[in-house]
Amino acid sequence: MMKQHLFLYGIFLLLASCGSNQTNEPEANNDNLTEQQSWQASMDDSSGNIILKRTGAPFPDSLSINAVTALLNKHYPDIQLQVLHQSGDTLYVKIPEATYLTQQMGSTGPELYFGEAVYNLTEIPGIRFINFALTEGDHAGPDTYNRDSFKPE
Repeated sequence: MMKQHLFLYGIFLLLASCGSNQTNEPEANNDNLTEQQSWQASMDDSSGNIILKRTGAPFPDSLSINAVTALLNKHYPDIQLQVLHQSGDTLYVKIPEATYLTQQMGSTGPELYFGEAVYNLTEIPGIRFINFALTEGDHAGPDTYNRDSFKPE
């Protein structure tokens, strides 16, 4: 009788260890976007216009608001963007502590930040406008932007 139990226990262990086809490799996750999959802003010194350039591979089709927000927050650690809600084609976000953005980045810094944020967030299907809620400072304040806001005049 004891041999039967050991034999059944051995078969159960064998089946349990072979029953899983999972690997320990992480699945591709759109919440782990890299800097190479984003829009980045720079200033053209000769014209004074903002240049927005896509870097690396295009965004994945199932891009998420959380993934883009995390990427922006990583790229700009002193400006932490929080999503409020989406209504129609407008995404409402806030920057609870905006002193760095509005007081310490000069006048060009906020424009570059808003450009990057708008271009990256409007990559998400259905989003065309970004409404930023923040306390107004010397160099920036609350406003709603779309991609046309950053085209040269």
